[in-house]
Amino acid sequence: MKNDLKKWRKVKSQKNHPPRTSSGSVKQKSHSMQTFFHASLQTLQQIHTFGRIKAFITDMFMIYTPILYITAYVVLGSAQGFRDNQTSIFICVCLYGVISALFISISSQTPGLRYAGLMAVRTNGKKMGFLRALVRFFIWILGTTFLFGLCTPFFRKDKKCLHDIVCGTTIIKKTQK
Repeated sequence: MKNDLKKWRKVKSQKNHPPRTSSGSVKQKSHSMQTFFHASLQTLQQIHTFGRIKAFITDMFMIYTPILYITAYVVLGSAQGFRDNQTSIFICVCLYGVISALFISISSQTPGLRYAGLMAVRTNGKKMGFLRALVRFFIWILGTTFLFGLCTPFFRKDKKCLHDIVCGTTIIKKTQK
């Protein structure tokens, strides 16, 4: 009976005080942090994060920047006129969304997605229609504005962003033909 009490006290003390390393830090916490970072990195790889970022930057330079330049200097005459006119900024964002949706509905790729070797398709693997691609773009705008759309892959088993969940789409690596 006395030995059982000693064993129990030993087990109980280990539960309250996790084992420490020689430096005094707790082993369990460092292991859980490593597991957390490994899982986060794995999620980032599964959703093609770095390819998406590369595609986004490419699309900004190839599609959105010319729209902004033409609107600011050709249509409005100056950068200050562009900054003062919120309607023109909204129209530029909408035009960028329409052009992106056209690219995606025709070839499942914007120039940036093509450069990154990715395709935006429906969950069943078929091409998206124009309206679905346009709605996906505006949900992406909403989700990235408030950041919750970018955090959803970390909390879902299927690792999809909000705009992909709502529109029934996914990003896949393009296979070589």
